Amino acid sequence: MSRQNCVYCGKEITTRSSEHVIQNALGGLYESEDICCPECNNYISRCIDAPFTKIFNPIIGKIDNFSKTNNPKSMPSCTGKVLYNNKIYNAFIKNGKVVGCPDLSRELKTDISKLPLQIVAYDFKLDNEIFHTGMAKIAFNYALDKGIDLDTLKHGLNIEKTANDIQKISFTYPMIPFCPLNPVDYYIELETDFNLYHNMILFSQESTLWCYIDLFNTFQYYVLLSDNLSQGINVYDNYAQTLQKIDRTEPELDIYRPKDILIYAQQYGVEPCLDKAEFSRRIKNAIAKKSQKKALESIISDKMAAMPIDYSLRIAQDPKKLLPFAHSMRLYFDDNDKLRTENFRTITTDVQGYVVPYPYAINTVLRQDQTPLRSYTMSKFNRLTNFLNQKTK
Repeated sequence: MSRQNCVYCGKEITTRSSEHVIQNALGGLYESEDICCPECNNYISRCIDAPFTKIFNPIIGKIDNFSKTNNPKSMPSCTGKVLYNNKIYNAFIKNGKVVGCPDLSRELKTDISKLPLQIVAYDFKLDNEIFHTGMAKIAFNYALDKGIDLDTLKHGLNIEKTANDIQKISFTYPMIPFCPLNPVDYYIELETDFNLYHNMILFSQESTLWCYIDLFNTFQYYVLLSDNLSQGINVYDNYAQTLQKIDRTEPELDIYRPKDILIYAQQYGVEPCLDKAEFSRRIKNAIAKKSQKKALESIISDKMAAMPIDYSLRIAQDPKKLLPFAHSMRLYFDDNDKLRTENFRTITTDVQGYVVPYPYAINTVLRQDQTPLRSYTMSKFNRLTNFLNQKTK
């Protein structure tokens, strides 16, 4: 049943307004018409989404074949630092090129586009209210679209308004940054090939409701949406999508043997057949139906399936690593190597092998020492940077 009233202003929704759960400017494809009225949607877009997505402009501008539904050809600008004659200057950058450098232009009184400027850094700020509000809004939207009652979420939603108009909307849900606490998560995040995707996991633990958010396979946080969930309510849902446009080019089939058919069938996920015309049709349909939305278990299982033999041998030969790795493998995968999705990123194992809630375990670790988080965050950001630099060479 569709929501009758806007969650922000409370007015009756007479016209449905599509709201991106993950912002469209970030490549988010998940939309909902069951959250707010067009007027409040416009406010959210201007005052929350726009400044939040601007944080990620240095990334968006470097993703090959970046996919978004609105303004797909627009390339965002950002600020950064450039080097000229051994001196650093603030600059405006778009599509990997310097488009403005006011201080240097005034200093040299010349057209800076003709100068050999080297981009040495991008401005990238996460520790601020804009980032927190944008992440919290994603979690709030996802919970609402999955049927969580507004009353459950109201404690972290702040609305300032006059008699008729919204003045400010903000979110104050607590957030905990993700840091891998078991060997399988460490392997998935830092040892496998890097690829771009967004991921959300909505889950309950006793009286708490959490949303795990992973943007660009790099910016990972738990958002605490409620610590007063009614007893007996069990919540779990997940969503994942890739960020690059799918190549829908149809292959020229080079088929001479039944073995060739089996290879193509496995590659495109279709039933094999000996009729070349019919087999081509099946492949064409499979390519056309291919979606950027991905099953979470598919993403994670593919990463684990690609584990090099030498890595598994190193684990097997180290008694200190073998037991924790085995504990976390049993936690995440069943006897058929299928991902237990409801366990992934919701619970983990501690050093004794006991199962503990993941966000609380991270919070406990970080209260004692922030070093693991700083090291992990830097490693993830470096992996993203290396991926983008490789794609733009």
